[in-house]
Amino acid sequence: MSTLLTDLDSAPPVSSRDGDLVDQILKEMNGPPLPASPAQMPNTAVNSYSMATNPATAHVIGGAHPTPADFAAAMHGVPQSSSMYAEAPAQQQAPQQARPYKKSYVQRLGDEFKIPIMVAILFFVFSLPVVNLLFAHYVPWTVMSTGQLTTIGLAVKSLGAGATFWILQRVVVPLFAVQ
Repeated sequence: MSTLLTDLDSAPPVSSRDGDLVDQILKEMNGPPLPASPAQMPNTAVNSYSMATNPATAHVIGGAHPTPADFAAAMHGVPQSSSMYAEAPAQQQAPQQARPYKKSYVQRLGDEFKIPIMVAILFFVFSLPVVNLLFAHYVPWTVMSTGQLTTIGLAVKSLGAGATFWILQRVVVPLFAVQ
């Protein structure tokens, strides 16, 4: 009961249409219709599955249900001595003597001077004349008529430098930190 490709090329009879041929192919692809009731279904491996009737016991250990205290102990790492699920006390083991990692002289210098170098770069950038020009353009009340910054202008400029330092240290540097 298969439709051959040669059947598609041949001219259909006058009473048949292309739609009939397509319907025939779809019926063959979908298989026989399903029976109306489970009793009429054939006994195959696909239809032989049944639901388990016993209750789910994946959370039961040793035949007893854990208490809320057991869950709290598991979540917070606090052993409960009254519970059968409490963790056994850790055995006293001698701590292993791991050799501390020693940094070279160059690595220690780099660690010590990271922050001062960053501050020096920020001081240089904020001391450039273009920054004063930006202050004169966007915040004109911080600049005197001679072009020098007022005391308030210097305070605003230093707060900007401090905010930039904080952003670099707390946001940008951790993004590039090697884990």
